Amino acid sequence: MLADARDQVPDLMAGHFSQFFAEVHGYAPFPWQEALLERVLERGWPELLDVPTGLGKTAVLDIAVFLAALGSEHARRRVFLIVDRRLIVDQAYVEAREIQRALTGALPGTVSRLVRDRLSVHGDDPPVLDVTRMRGGLNWSWLWLERPDRYAIVTGTVDQVGSRLLFRGYGVGERLRPIDAALAGTDSLIIVDEAHLSDALLTTLKDVRALDGVGTGRRPVVLAMSASPGSSGGDTHRITARDEDHPVAGKRLRASKSLHPVTVTASAEGAPSATADTLAYWARHFGGPGTVTGVVANTVGMARAVFERIQGELADPTACVLLTGRVRGIDREYLLDVWYPRIKSGAPRQAEAELYVIATQTIEAGADIDLDSLVTEAASLPATVQRLGRVNRLGERTSAPVVVVYADRLRDPVYGSAREETWQWLTSLAMPVTHRKGRSLADLGPGVDVSPASLRRHLSGISAQQVMHGVQPYVPLVSASILNVWARTSPTPHPDVPVAPYLHGIGAGEPTVSVVWRADVHGNDPQGWARSVVRIPPSTEEAMELPIGAVRRWLATQTPSVPQQAEVVVGVSDLESQAPEEAAEALLSLVGTSRSALRYRAADQCEPITPQQVKPGDLLIVPSSWGGCDRYGWNPGSADRVTDVADFAGGSRRAVAIRISPVLAAAVRVLAPYLTEQIEDFVSQVTSDIDEETPDGGRYRTLLCQMVRPESDKLPHGRILRRLADAGQLTELEDNVENGSAAQSVIALFAAPGASWNEDESPAGSSASSSRKQLTLAAHQKAVHCRAGEFAANLGLPAPLVHAVELAAFYHDEGKRDPRFQLMLHGGDRLRAAVASEFLAKSGMDPADRAALRRAAHLSKYPSGMRHEALSARIAAILLQNDHVVAGPTARCGSCVRRTAGANGFVGNDVDRDLVVHLISSHHGLGRPLLPPIVDAAPAEITVTANRADHGTLSSADTVDWTGPSRFAQLSERYGRWGLALLESIVRLADIWCSARSEECNEYDG
Repeated sequence: MLADARDQVPDLMAGHFSQFFAEVHGYAPFPWQEALLERVLERGWPELLDVPTGLGKTAVLDIAVFLAALGSEHARRRVFLIVDRRLIVDQAYVEAREIQRALTGALPGTVSRLVRDRLSVHGDDPPVLDVTRMRGGLNWSWLWLERPDRYAIVTGTVDQVGSRLLFRGYGVGERLRPIDAALAGTDSLIIVDEAHLSDALLTTLKDVRALDGVGTGRRPVVLAMSASPGSSGGDTHRITARDEDHPVAGKRLRASKSLHPVTVTASAEGAPSATADTLAYWARHFGGPGTVTGVVANTVGMARAVFERIQGELADPTACVLLTGRVRGIDREYLLDVWYPRIKSGAPRQAEAELYVIATQTIEAGADIDLDSLVTEAASLPATVQRLGRVNRLGERTSAPVVVVYADRLRDPVYGSAREETWQWLTSLAMPVTHRKGRSLADLGPGVDVSPASLRRHLSGISAQQVMHGVQPYVPLVSASILNVWARTSPTPHPDVPVAPYLHGIGAGEPTVSVVWRADVHGNDPQGWARSVVRIPPSTEEAMELPIGAVRRWLATQTPSVPQQAEVVVGVSDLESQAPEEAAEALLSLVGTSRSALRYRAADQCEPITPQQVKPGDLLIVPSSWGGCDRYGWNPGSADRVTDVADFAGGSRRAVAIRISPVLAAAVRVLAPYLTEQIEDFVSQVTSDIDEETPDGGRYRTLLCQMVRPESDKLPHGRILRRLADAGQLTELEDNVENGSAAQSVIALFAAPGASWNEDESPAGSSASSSRKQLTLAAHQKAVHCRAGEFAANLGLPAPLVHAVELAAFYHDEGKRDPRFQLMLHGGDRLRAAVASEFLAKSGMDPADRAALRRAAHLSKYPSGMRHEALSARIAAILLQNDHVVAGPTARCGSCVRRTAGANGFVGNDVDRDLVVHLISSHHGLGRPLLPPIVDAAPAEITVTANRADHGTLSSADTVDWTGPSRFAQLSERYGRWGLALLESIVRLADIWCSARSEECNEYDG
């Protein structure tokens, strides 16, 4: 093995942190940040980080990365930052990207260059640090980390990170769950922001760590963070007098803010409308030329009601923006491109312009927003503290008024009793003013000083039991038997143990579902919509995460001609810990004319479902014509057609595609109007060429290249068009006949390959190559062998485990020697299959051409449901039992030189044969604990070979392994539940890496 890059780097010391931080961000760290680094180096991470908002808690990411570069025993390879809300601006993600950019562009002689070199792992491509946001496990986005040995920062919610860690990732297919669990549950630093909202998760993490303490891979570390009252305990890191005396931190701590309580008198029926009126009234009083005024509501419905009121009063309606976390990722990017530069901290004010920002909890955390004044609904005390942190954030203004609006008869579905308790405490500090028309700013009085420093003094007398965040739900105890159930991912036990109570507590935290709107689905038969998601599988960027009750209610109150009516208050917030809505559930039994949606799990797993059948984690496909969403996000009262944004979903490494259809032009007309004419001409040109049978991919790439602008790369349409201009290829669709209007038909895809093309786990689909290149079985297995060993060695695993994953990788596709499988890989062409000189592992067929893949499978007569990994495991078991040679003592794969199967090339006594067999049988995510027991009606005979010698034959009828469950249980005990998943992931990710890049190893003489 080549020497580790760290051995060639000059000494990096703790004292370099200040310079590293300045190189990344352009300014020096605060005293508490430097002190935290020193503390972790000395004795590890604290249990709690208690730092006021505005003082840069996200610097914990810089510290985590720097610790990893130092090689500290307290560092971890993957950092997860969890927030219990949907964020419109994920500041942690933004700052993580800053770290990533600084490392990527680091110049020689800088500390950043030293950090980059020390984080580099053998054999990896740039960047050395992966940064990603975790929103659902939908198709092209599932590969959120390509390599288990790469350093990474991941931001996500309690549901997304927590469910993945517990082997039950929401929206994640069962075959992918072990990979996600391994990456989240080993060698990870799990940072839980706003810990007061996530007590249940912290309790569950503590139970899990106690039960699975010994195993393969490094144990996770948990850090809670908070800027709210009630933080206590000896193992807490806080600011000190050095921070208070610091010229920048001290100024922020003393930033002037005054709080003014305002009451609303109204009946229970009129309270929602009266509250919206009052919020809008005071916002308009604070607003004016040169100001940015904020309004924070507790629900999406209240925020939209205030938005519509203020927008209706403005001469320029574009001076008002609605920001909620219930918005699609692509829509979020376009919103923030316009608005964030005007509202972020340090943004200059435009002297003649006024601006109103109407938001939900989405701006409480993770948003570096600086408002001149604020009007907010009464909420819990922690939420109120967070909202105050968005006003006069940098301490630049001499005054910054904050009005808190409270209506005693308003039913608050989010905060409950905590809202009333907090209101009583606030009014003990300042006399409330009763709202009525004609009130002026002078009527509010002086209010109470709530600068961060003053607020901490006000809160100092509040104990952890009095923090006014409501009654904490009961969290059930995690037992070893429950962990064993969760670890069984395929087949999933029935009945299963739901994870939601362990993430949020019993009776709190409504699970979510994801909704995708498509314009190329028609009619009222969801089964016919599957064509749309088969040709372009859904992704996180086009999906909206919503509480399951809200979606059920929306579907249940939808009829073909009567959309749901808008409400002033809809009980959907941006918190995950919000209790479920009883009204939504009760409504289901009253509605008999509801619409059905299409549940999507994989290309071959789509089914129509009613509102009552919607389950947590579901991904639902609905027609754009149903409405329910606009540019600002969730709007259940809207019947306007929703923009289909599927063509602009994708990422830098993932597959991307646009549909040759009018739906593409319709999306461009909304998202990038300046491109409308060019895109319409492009679609027309491709359509005409297909009709005349003269398609030309090179010409299409040239046309797209002419549309790309350098400044548009930061937005989804620019990134996708650039990818397609570089590597796009045309795939004509045979099944392009639509049930609906011809104006929405899709005749072809123009696609560029990526690290993952689709979720087609059929034998033909999983053996297609994204580069459309054939790969021989020998070259592919040797390449995966090299990569798996590389991953394992970089992770520092013991030699016997490195050897085991290498062996598993070397044999993982042996089952493809079945002659029927080979016929399928040759497209069903018997002559080509018969004259082929070598066995294939990858067919070279177009992975987007599902019709061709289905045709090849049909012609081959390969048994439906048969798994090649079952036969691979049987072959490997025979060879391992006889200690057959795997390869020579060294293997060469290009410039990579690695040790392989022991010094003498034999299996050896140090290798766990059961582990190798399991890693092979599970390399597509099945076999945990049992592969599908398929009976082969027409068995084939397969010759078992090793080192160019035959070792007997094996019948494909003999592939059902009933010892799998007991072997899985024993291995889980031996290596730990997450440790075993890690070993599986090493083999699987090596296979995916090599398949995505069409890597071969032809220089390896076995």
